Amino acid sequence: MKKSWPITILVCLFILGGGALILGWPRTVPFDQCSDLYKQYVAVEGINATYIKDYKVNDTVFVDVTLLEAIDSTGWDILKKDFEVASLPPELQQLVDNGEDLVFTKMIPKPKIDTSDFPNDLLAISHMIHTVTVFHINSEIEKYAVLNHNYKEEIIN
Repeated sequence: MKKSWPITILVCLFILGGGALILGWPRTVPFDQCSDLYKQYVAVEGINATYIKDYKVNDTVFVDVTLLEAIDSTGWDILKKDFEVASLPPELQQLVDNGEDLVFTKMIPKPKIDTSDFPNDLLAISHMIHTVTVFHINSEIEKYAVLNHNYKEEIIN
């Protein structure tokens, strides 16, 4: 009877350790399953590129997302040029300078090689944190869900 306690404790520790390992395991998407946009920017100096598969927009809508974050002024200049991000008028720039994160959205055409029937992706631009987020949408339902989600996030923040 005395010998079973150490074995029981060891088994419990093994189960807890295995569970922690599974929960902490990084969830990465294979490179070939990432968006072409991610592949284009992943090696660009001054930009952190992240690809998120099946980002939960709401209870029923999940979309793939490519997040491009400028880590320096050169990276931000590249993103502004590539995505035709206009300079802000002085009154809006003042709000950003005072810590207000204004996020602007617009539709952009999908790359020609995309096989989706939906012609556009949705782009969200943050001038404060220098990010460009591309929501890879495939339907009007996804488009309106992402717009609604972004609007709610803007109100909360």
